[in-house]
Amino acid sequence: MATLAPATFAFPFCSSCGTTMLMQDSGKLSCNLCKSVSDLNTLPPATLTKTSSSNPTVKPSWAKSNAEQERNKASSAPSRATVDEVCIKCNHPQVEFYCLQLRSVDEGQTVFYDCPNCKYTWSLNN
Repeated sequence: MATLAPATFAFPFCSSCGTTMLMQDSGKLSCNLCKSVSDLNTLPPATLTKTSSSNPTVKPSWAKSNAEQERNKASSAPSRATVDEVCIKCNHPQVEFYCLQLRSVDEGQTVFYDCPNCKYTWSLNN
């Protein structure tokens, strides 16, 4: 039967150089960089702090009334990303676009362009 070597793993940071220290089963801590040695029992206990922040004035959409949700839907028209690409129909200098993966995974995406000027739509397989 094989014997196992004492387990070691990285634990706290070295107070001299900031490198993670290796901890032996015995509780001995050693730094591989500056070779400092300490004992786990001599370290001060770790303190954990928790902070959180919230904005109580913002309500999630599910907590809003039906009338508020309808107003938000009506006021926020969908928008797409724009690119400096000339429309192939009216030569407008910017068009909106979106991408979809229509073919197999190992092939490129299909890019759909919409001209905000003439409303012409075309696609390009990448």
